[in-house]
Amino acid sequence: MVKKHFLSLISCMVLATSPAMAESKFHKFLTTQSIGDRKWFNHVDVAGTIGTSGLGFDVAFPMSEWAQLRLGGTWMPYIHFDPSFGIEVAEDLPKDIQGSRFNNMADKMENLLGTRPELSVQMEGDASMSNFKCLVDIFPIKKNRNFHVTVGFYYGNTDLIAAAVSPNSMRNLTVIGALNTLYRKALGDKHASIIDAEGLGVTIPAGISFENTNRELRKWGEKANDAVKNWDDLYGREVENKVYSENAFNVAIGQYSHDIVAKEDIYYDYTAELDNPYNEQIGTDNQGSPVYREVKYQTDENGRPIVKGGIRYHKGELMHKAGDPIRMVPDENNQISVAGRGWWKFKPFVGVGYSVPITKDRRTMLGIDAGVTIWGGTPAIDVKVPLGQDAAGNKIYNTVNLVKDAKSMPGSVDKYVKLVKLLPVMPEISIRISQRLW
Repeated sequence: MVKKHFLSLISCMVLATSPAMAESKFHKFLTTQSIGDRKWFNHVDVAGTIGTSGLGFDVAFPMSEWAQLRLGGTWMPYIHFDPSFGIEVAEDLPKDIQGSRFNNMADKMENLLGTRPELSVQMEGDASMSNFKCLVDIFPIKKNRNFHVTVGFYYGNTDLIAAAVSPNSMRNLTVIGALNTLYRKALGDKHASIIDAEGLGVTIPAGISFENTNRELRKWGEKANDAVKNWDDLYGREVENKVYSENAFNVAIGQYSHDIVAKEDIYYDYTAELDNPYNEQIGTDNQGSPVYREVKYQTDENGRPIVKGGIRYHKGELMHKAGDPIRMVPDENNQISVAGRGWWKFKPFVGVGYSVPITKDRRTMLGIDAGVTIWGGTPAIDVKVPLGQDAAGNKIYNTVNLVKDAKSMPGSVDKYVKLVKLLPVMPEISIRISQRLW
């Protein structure tokens, strides 16, 4: 009865997929020959598999005396991984200064919020892949059906990795995101009120300025230009040639492996005003007297004033040289995310296998298959790095592919990136247990 229903189902499937098949030799073959005479469907095996492609199942039936077709699927269970990144305080400062600034900030945040941030960001990620599989086993040795050669394909998703900041590290990014917002506000307008005390019902005595608050906030990103050699003079003191990092806190993830150019015009989304504006001589007048201009804003590596709405990079202009550090900051949701993508949906497979019976009636088989699956494509692990804004004021991010755009990454991150680089040609090995239904 089971065999009859199964064959009827196969016939319906064939008719549904191709009406013209109704008069074909194949259809006549199904409907006129006895089961014992048929080369197709004269028995059916069901099987479970486990291997490098994950857990799987298939249904197998013969195509001829020398080949069988296997249809099924595989599912790679979530493989958990947990890369970590270090927090950078300001930019390019010695580690002892970084540590001192972070501890100072952590002490204040612990007093204010009751929790103490850490000097690293832990991420949690999962890798998962699901595929339909269509494989043909060929038995080249007529008197030995234990050995087979397999060709076919897998078909499934192209994305593999998704990672985000762990719940325990979210507080770090929340604090960092909040402080970076306050820092950039203090950097953009030194005389602005960071906290609307009067709006909270607090009476502000006449003459009280918020400059001290802003000065404290700006300290997180203080640096010095090349004229200052003694870092101890910079930290905790006022110096004439002080400059500031774009963000007080960053998440460092390595270095750029090649030059990166702007894909569109990019504008600054903040203003960096100098602590000590000065007059710069720009020439002389008709009488030979010097002519000055007031310099109020910090300038970037291109000599342009860092002013909100001012041009930062022209389209096609060099943004980062090979070897420059890659720095991330939390997005609007206080989150940093990583995504792995870029493999083919259609993944060819070729391999060999061997199976042996494990029951006396020879209806239960144990087999092993080995081969390679061509995942192909251009694998990428993407992170987003903020750049500024476009002409309309929308935020612009640079998508950095850690596979091709980055080097010198932290150990745990580098390990995962190296693994992804190997996936276009994925070695496959699996164990298969099958049971014959009839």
